Amino acid sequence: MTGQREAASRVHLPRRFDEALMQPPDARRAGDAALLARLRAWCEEGAFPALTAPLRVASIAPHAALDGVACALDGSHELARLGRWRGLGWRLQILWRERAADGGMQAGRPWDCGWWRAASPGAAEAFRPRRATLLMVREPDAARAAVLLAALRASSAAYARPVRVLIVSAAGMAGVERVG
Repeated sequence: MTGQREAASRVHLPRRFDEALMQPPDARRAGDAALLARLRAWCEEGAFPALTAPLRVASIAPHAALDGVACALDGSHELARLGRWRGLGWRLQILWRERAADGGMQAGRPWDCGWWRAASPGAAEAFRPRRATLLMVREPDAARAAVLLAALRASSAAYARPVRVLIVSAAGMAGVERVG
């Protein structure tokens, strides 16, 4: 029995979506193809074929389709379309690819996408992306945004996967690229 326990303890299960740092986007929202194309291009720049920009930050005006676009980017809409069993097979293929030599790092593959849980400043310091990640931030006050970005920037040299921070704000932020 102890041999089985030891073997089970050595099995490496895939890490899950980081719910301490972010909450999933609303899967009921519809996407926008043009917005998806713009955000995918921005997210993937410096990420593929080689990771040259572990962390990028931009701002965008509020858009009703952001949740839907995030669900398209993270594969939620595709998973729902496939149904239970085909969806399970698709998810297993993703996990298998992530264990492959390239670590699943190719354009067009699902990203982790979610909204920042503003009450979690320590989670940003501890965050290590399991896959390419888009972290969306709703209209933060400047001080909280600065704390989040400082924590992510301090850790970004250790990121093996790209992290993109998209600040959703009606007004642009000084020194931050504007997307769309």
